[in-house]
Amino acid sequence: MKKREYDVPNYDGSYIEIGTDVLRNKLGIKDDYQMQAEESLGFAMAYKYFSENLSKRTRFTVRYICNIHKKALDHIYYFAGKYRRVDLSKAGHNFFPCPYIHTAMAFFENEYLVKLPVNYLSKAKLIEDVAITHVEFIHIHPFREGNGRASRVFANLICERAGFKAINFENFRRNYYEKYIEALNSGDNKDYMPMIKIIEGLM
Repeated sequence: MKKREYDVPNYDGSYIEIGTDVLRNKLGIKDDYQMQAEESLGFAMAYKYFSENLSKRTRFTVRYICNIHKKALDHIYYFAGKYRRVDLSKAGHNFFPCPYIHTAMAFFENEYLVKLPVNYLSKAKLIEDVAITHVEFIHIHPFREGNGRASRVFANLICERAGFKAINFENFRRNYYEKYIEALNSGDNKDYMPMIKIIEGLM
């Protein structure tokens, strides 16, 4: 039986299960709450896997982040671990046009990921690097779904590789979401201080 192409739009140009607000998926899920639960479980399992296999020798690359995304969502979406092929915007912010994602992610790796220290002399420097890396990644928004959760898993892995505790994201959306959007907008102008303050508050 030939599998459906889940990165090809429906006849009406949409990428969701017809009659729902849910992205087309392998499981045939059409309920938003059920999908959220399935995605959350996937990211929890991915975090557990990568945390258990983390060491000082682990190299952080764009492929590593793609593997986090794939591990979390491969049982749900055919696009898991792959760069999106549609343009996206959220909260009035336009993310990188999809034809330029590969170039943007290569720059992200060379300019930010490879420069992350394995060991940090101060927690403040770690927080700064986590904040900057997070802002730059979210601005690219390379995946069709799950960018925020993938980036939060990755942020915790940065901390753990450096020997620090994971960031407490439990109440992140409830307590920080409006400030978070403002911090992302500030990052457009390379002003990372608002995001640094948010990460600092979570640690």
